[in-house]
Amino acid sequence: MAEHSTGNMFGFLLTDTSRLFRQFFERTVQENGLGLTPGEIRTLGFTIRFRGSRQAVLAERMGVEPMTLSAYLDRLEARGLIVRTVDAADRRAKLIEPTEEAGRVMLELDPLFIDIYQRATRGMSDEEVTLMSDALQKLRSNLTTEPPISTANDFSMVATSQSASSSALEKGAD
Repeated sequence: MAEHSTGNMFGFLLTDTSRLFRQFFERTVQENGLGLTPGEIRTLGFTIRFRGSRQAVLAERMGVEPMTLSAYLDRLEARGLIVRTVDAADRRAKLIEPTEEAGRVMLELDPLFIDIYQRATRGMSDEEVTLMSDALQKLRSNLTTEPPISTANDFSMVATSQSASSSALEKGAD
């Protein structure tokens, strides 16, 4: 039997934990997800985190096929959770923006996310969770050129940023 090197065990643990986390997330969402699929919730989260992204860029960031993302976006748009606008720089491209309702829905899902987090981190101290999160952020930054992920609750910022935009538009209309 071949011995596992530290790298092999690390890679196995990382991918297996990711698989288990995703399965638990999907199962939990299907049971309690306000009528949204796990893919739709994930898409909404990415739309909020990377607001104003082109549809093709969003698909690449999510690691899904553009047609898969398009189906998720169609359903989210029908529910009033996102809007697609034409990119002024390339009229063939669509920019994706979350609506205020998207922020409200994500805040409603917070208890679900908290349950998932508590289950995943059960038996870990706050310090262990912080160390693991910091290590995963560094690992992620070593493997991508994408901007770092904020640890802030991005979902509450949807309504705030859109309210600020509306206020600015109203002031400009005077």
